Amino acid sequence: MSTTELASQKAGTLLEALPYIRAWRGRTIVVKVGGEALDDPALAALVAEDLALLTLVGSRAVVVHGGGPQVSEAMRNAGIEPEFISGLRVTTDAAIEIVQQVLVGSINAALVTKLCSAGLRAVGLSGADGGLMTVDPAVGPGGEVLGRVGEIASIRADVLTSLLDKGFTPVIATVAPDADGRTMNVNADAVAGAIAGAIDAEKLVYLTNVDGLYGDLGDKGSLISELKAEELRAMARDLSEGMRPKALSIVHALDAGVGKAHILDGRVHHALLLEIFTDEGIGTQVLP
Repeated sequence: MSTTELASQKAGTLLEALPYIRAWRGRTIVVKVGGEALDDPALAALVAEDLALLTLVGSRAVVVHGGGPQVSEAMRNAGIEPEFISGLRVTTDAAIEIVQQVLVGSINAALVTKLCSAGLRAVGLSGADGGLMTVDPAVGPGGEVLGRVGEIASIRADVLTSLLDKGFTPVIATVAPDADGRTMNVNADAVAGAIAGAIDAEKLVYLTNVDGLYGDLGDKGSLISELKAEELRAMARDLSEGMRPKALSIVHALDAGVGKAHILDGRVHHALLLEIFTDEGIGTQVLP
């Protein structure tokens, strides 16, 4: 391909993106970044670039990050074997210290640095900052004791909207205090959905480690490109423990007025930009 043809191809890509850039200018998008993407420096850098471009062309982004693999590794290094119930991490008093150190002290700080280097005015927050989140103690679906695990009781949307209005990008680590001031571990998928609903986001995006939602997990041909919230609610019980919290948080967000939600493979280079700024789109889209 000649230099002129290559340049023309690039120009065509920009022209394809133009109507989407216009459509999303000034709108708010909540992006949940899974710990798998953040564990790979190259992927983390690409995600940072995508988020920077998204914001620089006029969209408003709130970033919620996970850190499951990193927390599990740190727990094992400390002699604590990770345990999960219905996709929720059982968190002891000893484990919560590790969770906080990894999510707030390591992952959040590193992601904020990457985003700032990419051109964003990123601000790192935990649920305690500015009273952003308060939680109630959570229990498993069968009444199982989960320890220092919380479910969201309230979100101060004004903390986030004031930062967005001033041109900042909030980056949220998902630990928050309960009514007694105890630090609790909160599922990042649930936090992303609750925040999207609280701030009236137009779109909620999950960058995860699968192509999207499958009708049959073992069948690559059963990828679901689009479904409605009620369909997702009905199938949530039969989903994997990793996917179930995402599904339930998406349903919650759409019920709260979020425009649409997407489950994307964060391992695909520039997955976020492909979904928002191109005709084809990727992954699974969930509509109200």
